Amino acid sequence: MSLRQELDGNVEALQLLPEAEENERIALEEYTNACKELSDARKKVASELSESVTNILPSLGLEGSAFHVQLSLRPGGFEDPYRGSENIGVDVANFLLLHQKIAASGGNDNMASGDDALNTLHGGRIEQVGSSGEKSRVLLACETALPGSIGATCNSFTNSAENDVSSSSADSRTPPISIIYDEIDAHVGGRAAVTMAKLLADQSRSNRSSADATTSSQSGNQIIAITHSASLAAISDRHIVVERGVNSRSSSLPIRTYIVDGSSRRKEIARMASGDLASGEAETFADALIRDALLHRETSPS
Repeated sequence: MSLRQELDGNVEALQLLPEAEENERIALEEYTNACKELSDARKKVASELSESVTNILPSLGLEGSAFHVQLSLRPGGFEDPYRGSENIGVDVANFLLLHQKIAASGGNDNMASGDDALNTLHGGRIEQVGSSGEKSRVLLACETALPGSIGATCNSFTNSAENDVSSSSADSRTPPISIIYDEIDAHVGGRAAVTMAKLLADQSRSNRSSADATTSSQSGNQIIAITHSASLAAISDRHIVVERGVNSRSSSLPIRTYIVDGSSRRKEIARMASGDLASGEAETFADALIRDALLHRETSPS
């Protein structure tokens, strides 16, 4: 009987349909306005992040390079903003790594900004044009410019109902994560290597919640860096040596790992800096690197 009534249209739903359609229209309008506000906020953050990261890149050995967050509207845009709860807003973000054209630079080291920069630079999406070392350095620069960004991104993929409940509590800080940098310092030396080492060390230091500076400190991220750089090894909290051995009886090569500390660590850092040449001078240099690392730990904010 009820099905017959529904087919005939003699049900209360037909009377409620106009009101439901009006409520849907209002909800969609409010959602569209919220998407526009979100897009405006994203444009502001994208511009600030692009500028901040670009300013850091030269200190990481990427002179003449620029980072740009490019925002565009996905299909449908504001005309059809809702695409399911997994999509927030209507924006699509691409992260570009751009390099200054030598011919256009004329020997000028000053980077252009805004649209002028995009017209004088070449490159593309970082996942397509960036080397592994460049990607790692840009990631480090992003974390330096926007502390906690890596952790927030990683934790956004692992949130559960339990995490959602706990996030409403007084302590809403994201938990620390482990970040692995594989030879981030490849082809980098001198001052850039030292700067890179200090930025990596800062990531692992404890930090306080910006909401309440009186709360207990939160542990920093665990940074695992695979490196051949003496500067980076000197600033580490724990120095693990990985060696490939020789086995004439087998085609496979055994791997040996061990922790160095004290004098053995100084000798290892000296070896990393100079090989087997001038061991005395190299150890003096290693001592200087270790002292500088200790000074940075004492003076850097925690």
